[in-house]
Amino acid sequence: MMKENITGQNRNQFSHQLKSEPESTSKSITYRSDKIHAETIIVGGGVIGCAIAYELASRGQDVLLVERSAIAGGTSCAAAGMLAADSEDFAHPLMAKLARQSRQLLHEQQVLMATLSGLEVGLQRQGFLTPFRSYSEVSSYKNNRNSALPADEVWWDRYTVQQEASWLNRETYGAYYRPCESEILPVHLTKAYAASAQAMGALVMEGIQDIRVRANEHGVQGITTSIGEMTCKHVIIAAGLQSEELMRHVNLSLPVWSVKGEIAAVQFSAEHAGYRPDRTVYAEDIYIVPKANGEVWLGATSLPGRTDLNVSVQSVQKLLTAATYWVPGMKEARFLRAWAGVRPATPDGLPYIGACESVPGLFAAFGHYRNGILLSAITGRLMAELLEGNSSEELGIEELSPERLNRKGVVQ
Repeated sequence: MMKENITGQNRNQFSHQLKSEPESTSKSITYRSDKIHAETIIVGGGVIGCAIAYELASRGQDVLLVERSAIAGGTSCAAAGMLAADSEDFAHPLMAKLARQSRQLLHEQQVLMATLSGLEVGLQRQGFLTPFRSYSEVSSYKNNRNSALPADEVWWDRYTVQQEASWLNRETYGAYYRPCESEILPVHLTKAYAASAQAMGALVMEGIQDIRVRANEHGVQGITTSIGEMTCKHVIIAAGLQSEELMRHVNLSLPVWSVKGEIAAVQFSAEHAGYRPDRTVYAEDIYIVPKANGEVWLGATSLPGRTDLNVSVQSVQKLLTAATYWVPGMKEARFLRAWAGVRPATPDGLPYIGACESVPGLFAAFGHYRNGILLSAITGRLMAELLEGNSSEELGIEELSPERLNRKGVVQ
């Protein structure tokens, strides 16, 4: 009876998004009386968990993904969807390297995902602009960057800015144009990962409450949930802010900090279409992202320690003021809505990606802070490589080891 309920629920969740439903979305999952068993269980239906499910399913592995609410219902639905591998200033060289690899990989994946899922992720590849008000701002920017400026970026002087981006403030001193940057619709991407994973045989279950990790002296055994016990060989925790609590079930301390961010959306009418940006503005005080659905997203505030999803008038005013400075025609746009999300950050700024050595079979993939969308593709690829027997040292990601902070004495 449980098998019928689960697969029926599973098919209904995505049938409206698929061009055609696969004959069996759970062909690699086995059922034992009152238990569900899969080779690998992923906990978390955000973009990271869904990207991992997609990568594992593409390699023919048994995959079960469980999500306590809905796919893309958490932090992933509150992201701006920028693949800002060059514009983002990464303090760690490894992060800059992974970001560029992930952007390229996602560009490649989205073609197959569109076929498998019937969903378009809204990928736009017009590049990003980082504008400046003065020469001193440019100098300060270059001097304070942690990561090197990309080799393919182009400097636009005032004249070029006016010619190529007439919608930008005419007082703009100049801007860096980064042609390789791109952006997507984050909810579409997350759901495309999940639906594509299903099409390749993975099982996706939403609304699964009371998830706890089970382990003994031999390692991970599976999870217990509101609908029963699920057994497996591997458990991957990719549940964002909830991951810290899940790790405590097996006496591991992998802290994450909450950082709230707010975003607003506006839309230009046909009458004012000439004022609408045709590429992303990635300024020091604001990002302005024209989306494939016709909207323009403005973000984002950064409020450490906040976990509420309220949007304040002050925050919206701040976003609109900054956006209108860089794009004066923004004042003619129609305000649509504003929303908030809470992003998971780690004490040292690096995500937890890898095997938990003290609990065999347990893996972590969370703490991506503001770069979860950007790093989703490479995180999925790395986790698949780890499960196939490659070590963190072989993959060059030792610095992302989940238990690194314990070894350094940062947490006890």
